[in-house]
Amino acid sequence: MMSAESQVILRNKEYYTDGKVIVVNPIDAEVFFELGNHVTGFHQFYDIYEQAYAADFTRHEFNTHLSAPDELYDTAIVYMPKVKAHLTMLLANLANVVKPQGQIFIVGHNKSGIKSCGKHLEVVCDHVNKVDSAKHCGMFVGTVKAGAKAFDLDSYLTTKTYELNDVTWQVAGLPSVFSQDALDPGTHILLSHLPKNMKGQVLDFACGAGVIAAYVGVQHAKFNAENDSNSPLHLVLSEINALSLYCAQRTLHLNHLQGDVIASNGLTNVEGKFAHIITNPPFHTGVNTDYSIAYGFLAQAREHLIEQGSLVLVANSFLNYADVMLEHVGPSSKLGGNNRFSVYQAIAARAPKVQKK
Repeated sequence: MMSAESQVILRNKEYYTDGKVIVVNPIDAEVFFELGNHVTGFHQFYDIYEQAYAADFTRHEFNTHLSAPDELYDTAIVYMPKVKAHLTMLLANLANVVKPQGQIFIVGHNKSGIKSCGKHLEVVCDHVNKVDSAKHCGMFVGTVKAGAKAFDLDSYLTTKTYELNDVTWQVAGLPSVFSQDALDPGTHILLSHLPKNMKGQVLDFACGAGVIAAYVGVQHAKFNAENDSNSPLHLVLSEINALSLYCAQRTLHLNHLQGDVIASNGLTNVEGKFAHIITNPPFHTGVNTDYSIAYGFLAQAREHLIEQGSLVLVANSFLNYADVMLEHVGPSSKLGGNNRFSVYQAIAARAPKVQKK
C-alpha cells in the first residue's frame, strides 16, 4: 500500500511534471509507478532501493550521498528523515546537486516533525513555503540559494571511544546511524553476555556503526595476544542503511580489523554459514514501531548457522523472543538482562534426518 507521504507527493505532482527530478529516500517504491521517467530515485536504505531497482534499475542509485551530475537537478523531493541532523546533511548535499533557483520539497508525516522542517530548508533555500497539508502529512518547498558550500560527507563523521569489560574500541558515526553517539543500553547488556573468545565466522546483523563486530574483533585480538593463540576470526557485517555501512567500514579500519560489509535487506545478500550470529535487531521503520524485521530475520537465521552455531540477540524485555527462536533456530535460553532488555541465545539444532523409504 502506498504511504500517505507518497500520496501527498502525487497530489502535488503538477509542481514537478517537467525537468530533471530526484526523489530522495522514498519509503515505498510504488510512488515511482505514478511519476514520469524524468524522475529518478536516490536511496540510502537498501530495502526500498531493492524494490525500486527491480522495477527499473536505470532510475535508481543506492549510496551515502549524491555526487554532482553533469546536469544539475531542477527539483528534489525529500522524505522527512527521523533524525533532524540527517535532514541537515541531506539538504547540504542537495544544495550542491540542485541548480540555483531550483526547488527542494520536503514531505513527511506530522509525527516526523515535518512542521519544523522550514527552518532547516531556510539554510539552503529562499522563499520557503508550505505547499500542502493532508493525510496527517505536510509538504514544504524552498528555492535553492546560489553559492552552496561544497559537500563533504566526512565533515559530518564522528569518532567515539567505548570501553567495556577491559575492551577499548573506537566507533565511527554519522547522523541517523544507530549507536553513533554512545553505547546504547541494549547493546551494552548484549556485549556483556558474549563469550570472551568468539572465533570462526561471525555475523553482526543490522550492524549499525559496527559496534558489535568491532568489540568482538578487538576482544578476539586481545585474547589471542594474552594466550599466545592464533584462533581464526572472520567478521561479516550486514545493514540496509548506506550511512551505517560507511561507518561500519570506518569502524573496522579505526580498530585495525578486517571484515566484509554487506548491503542486505534481511539476510538475502548474506552468503555462507556462521559459527555465531549476533544482533541488536531494529524495531523501527521510519517513525513507526515494526518488529517484522526481527521476526523475518529469525525465520531465516537457521540456514545461516553451522550445526551447533549460536544466535545471540538483545530485545525489549516484554518481547519473548525465546519461543520464536526455539521454533526457527533451536533450543533457546535467556542469558540475562534487566527490566528493560533481555539477552537470548539459541543453538542451531541438528537438521532432522530424512527417513529412507
